[in-house]
Amino acid sequence: MNWTRRGTIRWFKIPAICAMVYSLAYGLQVESEDYVLRLNSNLVVLDVSVTGPDGVPVAGIAKDRFRISEDGKAQTITQYSANELPVTLGFVVDISGSMFRKAAGVNQAVNSFLKASNSDDYFFVVGFNDQPRFGLHNGKAFTDKPNEVRNAMASFRPIGRTSLYDGVSSAIRHIQDSPLERRVLILVSDGKDTASRIRLDEALRQARASRVTIFTIGLFDVDDADQNGGVLKQIARVTGGQYFHPENAQELNDACLRIARDIRARYTLAYVPKDDTKTGLRRIKVEVVRGPEEPKRIVRTRTEYTIGPVAQH
Repeated sequence: MNWTRRGTIRWFKIPAICAMVYSLAYGLQVESEDYVLRLNSNLVVLDVSVTGPDGVPVAGIAKDRFRISEDGKAQTITQYSANELPVTLGFVVDISGSMFRKAAGVNQAVNSFLKASNSDDYFFVVGFNDQPRFGLHNGKAFTDKPNEVRNAMASFRPIGRTSLYDGVSSAIRHIQDSPLERRVLILVSDGKDTASRIRLDEALRQARASRVTIFTIGLFDVDDADQNGGVLKQIARVTGGQYFHPENAQELNDACLRIARDIRARYTLAYVPKDDTKTGLRRIKVEVVRGPEEPKRIVRTRTEYTIGPVAQH
């Protein structure tokens, strides 16, 4: 390459018309002008991407064409939305020394993403080298101002080692405080973890427990001995995101634009598990029933989740 939770109340912010429908249908409480719903904590909310063989999102799929199973048992879809709902999105960016030549391309790609995002989205930034740190100025947790994200990205100076797992963990724990139910991370790295305090299995456990969607981008040189593509693929797969491996700055920019389109075109499905006694890992499968003349539909959502706290102390 050339580079020169279960025991808590969950919050779901949706547009006015959706709030009225949900409150009438499910007896959920709607508050003030923000139309914030307090949802049953047993509810499993899924961000679902449906694309054709060409990778283009497929719109207009009705609720009755989706099928959800958990541990092989069919589930009843209790909530459905095909509307574009705002998200909280965290940029989780490798700022180790090896990223020095790639930082400008990453910043440009983030800028392109911000231009394609929803004006109601919230953002935050985590940079990780020897340890993770938050990038928004003045200790701000989230922002809806793209310029504050750009300033945060520009403030990072690539140096040191790579604490990838700690960076993912910090972002997952931070995003739990978001007022929005749809939560997404974009993880960018060019190498394997060399400095984290936690192990990969703990980072994956937190990802499953959080129900955050994580897109991953690997910026690996062809002769790089520290390639970590397998780990990035695994993080994306279990959370319902997607892994990208751009080979230059333009492909990186295109990947971020594709992620932005994917996020805005996703369906929101929710169900209450029929078996509410099982603890530990649960496996999910979502399918779309095709018509006789329709091409294959590719469905991406998280494949598993864990009942339990996001962070263990």
